[in-house]
Amino acid sequence: MSGDYDRWFSNGTYVVTSKTEADGEDETIPPGRYRAEGKMENCYWERISEAGEIIDNNFATSARKITVTIRSSNGQFTSEGCNVWKPVK
Repeated sequence: MSGDYDRWFSNGTYVVTSKTEADGEDETIPPGRYRAEGKMENCYWERISEAGEIIDNNFATSARKITVTIRSSNGQFTSEGCNVWKPVK
């Protein structure tokens, strides 16, 4: 196995960083474009600045596909009820 794989992200708050940190790997997300698919009800996501201000967010009461671009300038990304976020290739 090469060790080169896509990480998927579920509910939670992640620090945006392009650095791979062994200890904090579950708490970080690299910048990029991500998509959640499937039947989603009450899906909320937000991109947050390093100062804690909401840059962009959305609450979808019912959705089948949502795409978000997380920028390297974002401080954090939070998601609740949105299934799994997978990198878009």
